[in-house]
Amino acid sequence: PRSHPPTLSVHFRTSLDANSVEAGPARQLGPQPPASVSMIAGFLAGMAVDIPLHPLDTVKTRMQAPEGFAAAGGFRSPWSGLSAVVVVSVPGSAIFFVVYEYARHFLERNVPPALQDKRYAIGRDAVAASLADVSACVVRVPCEVLKQRMQAIGPMVTPPTFRATVARVSSEGVRGFFAGFGATAMREVPFALIQMPLFEELKHRHPWAASARARGDTAHLGFIGMQSGCVAGMIAGVATTPLDVAKTHIILTENRANRRGLYQTMNAIRAECGMAGLFKGGVPRAAHCGLGGALWLGA
Repeated sequence: PRSHPPTLSVHFRTSLDANSVEAGPARQLGPQPPASVSMIAGFLAGMAVDIPLHPLDTVKTRMQAPEGFAAAGGFRSPWSGLSAVVVVSVPGSAIFFVVYEYARHFLERNVPPALQDKRYAIGRDAVAASLADVSACVVRVPCEVLKQRMQAIGPMVTPPTFRATVARVSSEGVRGFFAGFGATAMREVPFALIQMPLFEELKHRHPWAASARARGDTAHLGFIGMQSGCVAGMIAGVATTPLDVAKTHIILTENRANRRGLYQTMNAIRAECGMAGLFKGGVPRAAHCGLGGALWLGA
């Protein structure tokens, strides 16, 4: 397939971009980027999203907390939990990009060309994104546990430190750092199944994409990627909000004996608060996922 010279930015042009698309029945991929390039791109993407958007994530967590927004801290100390993000979460983005690129190209090489139609391209991206998200959960879940317990500060005047939170979580042993692993994975997979194929399709079908590819205009392609990533992220974020609310409840339940599974938690929230309870924090989550998608996939 025809491809343009790769450009390294947060969005690696030969992988998550429209310039690897060739006219034909399916969206084809360009050459597979080196793992080191995908890792650097993912690391920079994580930094670009997780740090500037952290206060928005803090507001969402407190809105979803079982005790309520005000009791969980309100608008106080919006940067609580940032240290956990920098130390743990950003590497998760690097893992995602490495696995995503490898899986996409592995499927491209091993699926017969006769089967590679437009529906195949969507399925390829969905499978690759799901594998990448589950792999990243190994790093992402410990970060979520530490970050959200630091964000839900309650009546404390001074937010808990990273070291104090690690000590508190470690009282449960290693298992404590993976509280809500199943719930997080069950949130991440549907999110990836919606976001990444939708992003690829929107980018491919964007009215400016063909002319930008023809000119080799990487700046224009990046802007197209930002628009597509924003729309895909918002839709995926809203659709998976009930799973995110349940995941937050599970992680913030520090007493292991009181933790329930994902579906039991969702049923309990619905019984107590109605369907509206499953969409708490939906607005900041949609904004976070939309802005995050624009920065992470198109910046």
